[in-house]
Amino acid sequence: MARHRVRRIRSFAEDGEPDMTPLIDCVFLLLIFFMVTTVFLQTKGLEVDMPADSQAEEEKKKDINVVIDEEGRIKIGGLSVEKIMLKTKLKEAVKEANNDNIIIQADGECAQKDVVFVVDNARQVGIEGIAFVQEED
Repeated sequence: MARHRVRRIRSFAEDGEPDMTPLIDCVFLLLIFFMVTTVFLQTKGLEVDMPADSQAEEEKKKDINVVIDEEGRIKIGGLSVEKIMLKTKLKEAVKEANNDNIIIQADGECAQKDVVFVVDNARQVGIEGIAFVQEED
């Protein structure tokens, strides 16, 4: 009688690699353990003395409105200004309003040279923010 040897084959996945599921389970358990047992440091901030309401004065900025009508007349804040005095009046308006931006409202029928004149004078005074608004109907 002949003896046959029975071979035992280990159970591997079909592609020949061992099953990784138990290893992944252990890694996740370690991760959860370290997350739960970690002590986070509480950092202290800087101590700052905040000013009281009376000390914190906020300077309000007013709009500087420049209106140019169809004849080329210029008004700053509702007051008529001669073209030769425009630069001086713009400087005064900037100081008074605490604002270096102007809003120009030009009539649709005014000459383009009048608008360019106002913009040039505003730039010479140091005004950088120039906005144009459409005439209200």
